[in-house]
Amino acid sequence: MRQFYLVLLCSLSLAACAPQGPSPIRHDAALEALFAELEQADEANAAGIEARIWARWSDSGSPTVNILLERASAAETAGDSELALRFLDQAGDLAPEFAEVWNRRANLAYHSEDYSGAIAAIQETLKRQPRHFAALAALGLIYEELGQEKTALDAFRAALAIHPHYQAALQGVERLEPRVDGRDA
Repeated sequence: MRQFYLVLLCSLSLAACAPQGPSPIRHDAALEALFAELEQADEANAAGIEARIWARWSDSGSPTVNILLERASAAETAGDSELALRFLDQAGDLAPEFAEVWNRRANLAYHSEDYSGAIAAIQETLKRQPRHFAALAALGLIYEELGQEKTALDAFRAALAIHPHYQAALQGVERLEPRVDGRDA
């Protein structure tokens, strides 16, 4: 029964990840410019632009929230997922619209094989940052692990529409496209 629920949740959640109205985050002209650059970048320049996007995504604008995220990362690295989650809870209480809190929650859930929790956290990430290519690629990985290859391929392609050189998404498309599109020899 649990697997049925998980498959049902998975089949519905990619559609739910689509942006629903305007993003609750204020307009960030610098981030907009970086995404425009990324869309036009060749492979050699994409990594630098991606790093600048991650730097903007990782900065909540609050030193307290940033420190909580650093502590959550340290706790996760040390193998203490429960402590990491507590730090993320605190960060989320202070900055509920900060997408990276949700992205980190998704990572924790994924690593503990809580795929429905990871998908829910990815949905929250994408509500706050609809162009989060890493969250979309992670969604692809989850669906692939759950055997939902078409949905996984859609998620990888959505990530590539934002970041044409994102390796995790490129690899996912390379793995799945022959099987899903029927070109597997």
